[in-house]
This record gives sequence, structure tokens and C-alpha cells, in this order.
Amino acid sequence: MLKQIFKQLWFYRRSNSWLFIELVIIIAVSWFLVHQTWTPRYRINAVPDGMKYEGVYVVSFDLLQSGNRDYDPQADGEEAWSRDFGRIMDRIKSMPEVLCAAPITDSNPGLGPISAGGLELDSVTYITLLAIDRAMGPDDFEVFGYEVVWPENGRIDDSQPMSMIITEDLAEYVFPGENPIGRNLESACAEPDMEYGWTTPIVGVIRSIRSNGCSDNVPAVFMNIPDFAAYAMDEICCAFRLKPGVDAEEFIGKAGLEWRKTLRFGNYRVSDVFSYQERIDSYVQLTVLDSNFIWNAIFIFLIINALLTVASTGWLRMEERRGEIGVRRAMGDSPRGILLHYMSEVWIIFATAAVLGILITLNVLLIGKIDITAPQNFTGSLPLNAADFPLLFDPVAHFLAVEGIVLGTMLLAVTVAILIPAAGALRRPPVEALRDE
Repeated sequence: MLKQIFKQLWFYRRSNSWLFIELVIIIAVSWFLVHQTWTPRYRINAVPDGMKYEGVYVVSFDLLQSGNRDYDPQADGEEAWSRDFGRIMDRIKSMPEVLCAAPITDSNPGLGPISAGGLELDSVTYITLLAIDRAMGPDDFEVFGYEVVWPENGRIDDSQPMSMIITEDLAEYVFPGENPIGRNLESACAEPDMEYGWTTPIVGVIRSIRSNGCSDNVPAVFMNIPDFAAYAMDEICCAFRLKPGVDAEEFIGKAGLEWRKTLRFGNYRVSDVFSYQERIDSYVQLTVLDSNFIWNAIFIFLIINALLTVASTGWLRMEERRGEIGVRRAMGDSPRGILLHYMSEVWIIFATAAVLGILITLNVLLIGKIDITAPQNFTGSLPLNAADFPLLFDPVAHFLAVEGIVLGTMLLAVTVAILIPAAGALRRPPVEALRDE
């Protein structure tokens, strides 16, 4: 049978050549198209945030300034801000629908003011990281559900005003395989940067986080702030979770209207009540998907057209051989055997084209020295989760993943393009095919 198939391939070499050339070019080009469209989405969906945004809601506030109609000069200043926001937090926590609440800011990822920091471990190694301020206490752990790595008992004691929590990726890089509790980052630095307080003792390690919901994990340190409201000023917000069984949509809709009147303390006024998950999703949509919409649309359009081109060529090729299918049926071949014969033909062509297309793609990547696994973030640059996400950081695994999508999609298009017209020809009475021949 195999010998007969190769004879058929040679006999129809002209039409097979067009299909072969199209497959080689499209397989080579499609790798880059799929890489550009699939990789960002895989990063967004596969890399964990280290924070549980689902079910978290946020109420944001405006802080009245001098000149506003309801401005109260007696409620101005750090002491008054702290007092009045504390009353707001107490009111929200006392609501029967609220499970837990914590002060945060409107900075992403929403914990507190963020700044860029760095550790110079030696003359050639420099780690860029985030320095994030957070309110001291366990409330944000309950709201955002951080997973504690150290201490081993899972309980972090951050009751001391000057203490630090770091993320797992940073701990593994600076203190590999060691317990960092009680130590500080100064001991790991060649030249400590005192501005960021690297002498502060480490009291806990949590799972790695993202900086904006769509980048890779970024090494981070969390500095505990006792008087967070006075420190955050007009950036202050309150994140909360609702108790199980509470109708979130109804509660948030009602809160958005009523809290503007009932949560007025000092110069704080409710600005908005919203879902934090939706805010993160919209940020991702705006930052990654919408900003690249035109290019993604072009890439997807090209991929679809490539599939249609291959499918059309294969379809026309089978339409020209309807008479041959009828003759085979008249000579006693079974429908299953006929389909297998034509499927084998196109699969042999596809396999040969795939090998050549892969070689062309590899040569372009190697000659052009194209880095296909560069991290998609501009803050942290440590691929510390490479072991867990080889499709992002292992060039071989990444190449094969994208190539698998390309070849799988292309093979499906070719198979369907051959199968449908061949099945249609098999439904024709053999006498019609003999009359055509």
C-alpha cells in the first residue's frame, strides 16, 4: 500500500508540489505568528499572582482639601486622618455581610505605595525588585489569602513596627535552601542601599507575586507601616471580602449608593466601590490585550488565511480526484480503505513539509539570535519560576509548545479539507464516476 501511495504522490506531483510548498512556508511563518499571539496569553493565565483577587472588593475615598465645601480643618493632619479612617474601618468590619477588611492603596497590586529597589549581591549580580508598603497586622493576609512559606507554622508575626516580609523568589535567590526569618538583606549585599532599609529584620516569606497582574513574578519586599492611613493619605482604600452566601452584586450595588452618605468621617468621602478582580482584569486587558489589539488582530487574520489557503488547496485537489474515488469503489475498495489511502497521502506530504518548515524556523531563530523566552516584565528580571514554567523560560520547551499548536492546527485543517470532499465522493454511486471517467 505504501508503494502505491508514493506512486500516486509522484503521478500527481504538480498538485502535490503546490500543497507541499504552501505547507512549508505557512508552517515556518505561522510559528512566529502563534508565538506572538499565544505567549502573552499563556503568561497571563499560567503564572500565579500569589494573591487571591477573586471575591475581593474595594471602596476608594477622596480626601477633601481646603476649598472644598465640606472641608473640615479640624480633621486635617496625620493624627486626624488616622483616627477618621480607623472609624471607617471599624464601621465596615462591623457590617454583618463583611467577613474581613484591610487598608490598602489604589497602587497596583493594591497593597501600598510602591517603589523600585535593588540588591547588589556582588560586582556582577544586581537584583531589581519592588519595595511595597503595607499596613501592619494580619488583616490583609485574610483578605488576599497570601500563602505563607516561612515560618513553617504558617503564622507571621509582624507586630513589630520595623519588620519586613519578602517573596519566595527573592528568598530562594538570596538565601537558597535556608530559613531567612530573623535575618536581613544587608548581609547579602555587596554595597547595601540604606535608603530601602535592608537592615530591617525579615519576619516572613510569602509566595511570589506579580507587579501588575500581567507580568511575570517580581521579587518584592513588604515594609510594615503601623500608621498606614496617615502614611497613605489620599491614596487610602479599604479592601474587604463578603461572607459566604451574601449576594455580592446586590450588596456592592447598594453600597455604591448608600456609603457615599453613611461613610463620611472627617474629610474622607467615598469615591467608588468596585470588584478588585474586575479592576485587575481591566488593567490586564488595557495593558496587554488592547494595546496589542491591532497586531494580534493582524496575526490572527494571517493565521486564519493561512489555514484557509492550505484547506482550499487540499479541497480542490480532492475535488479533481472524485472520479478516481468512484473508480476505486467500482473495483471493490472499501470506503475505509479509500479514505485511509488519501489520508496517508496528505499526511506524508504534511510530515515532509513539517520537517522542512521546522528547520527553516530554527535557522531563522538561531541566525537572528532571537530570544524567544525573554521575560515580559520590566521590573524584575529573575526567571526564578523557570522550573515550574518551562514553556516560558526553556527555549526548547517553548519552541515545541508553539510548534505543537502550529502543526496540530495545520494538520487538522489539511485533514478536514481532504476528508470532507473524499467522504462526499464516496456517497456518489460508482456508476456516475465511471460515466465521468
